[in-house]
Amino acid sequence: MGTLKTKDAADLLSVSQTTIKRWASTFPNFFQKDRFGHYIFSEQEIDLLIHIKDRIDHGETLDRIALTTNEQQPEPKQDETPLHTHDPSVEDMLTRIEHVERSVEQKADEVVSIQLLQQRKELEELRQMIEQLAASVETIQTSSSKTYSSHDEIHQAAVAKLQAPPRKRGLLRSFFSFL
Repeated sequence: MGTLKTKDAADLLSVSQTTIKRWASTFPNFFQKDRFGHYIFSEQEIDLLIHIKDRIDHGETLDRIALTTNEQQPEPKQDETPLHTHDPSVEDMLTRIEHVERSVEQKADEVVSIQLLQQRKELEELRQMIEQLAASVETIQTSSSKTYSSHDEIHQAAVAKLQAPPRKRGLLRSFFSFL
């Protein structure tokens, strides 16, 4: 096999290049860089990477993995319990955890669906408002074109309306106008 670059090792182990670099940087005594700062992996180092991947796949964290330089893979420490036991309480706990994970995923999917529906409703309301505004603008343009003969007159009328101060209504008048 010879030596492999980080990309080739990542492809071989079906992990990302970043993962390979993280594993190698965690164990700098086992994985050396070349003069350009790149990792080059020998067959023995590939075996170590395979061992790391296997241990992680079995639920160990990277900081709990111990590497050795000989060909034998390290045995789990005595204080570590195997991940798959036949203890009914552990099996029950794992089943419950899986059930909770499925429930959380289902809830997350439901929340996303509800959010999408709300956004679609809001977009539909905005589309209707735009259509109403377009119809209003068209009505205003047709009525103003009949009233005014040129665009300059329309523009001057619009500017005059904008510059005119708003009509003030008395507080009591507006308050009692509902009665």
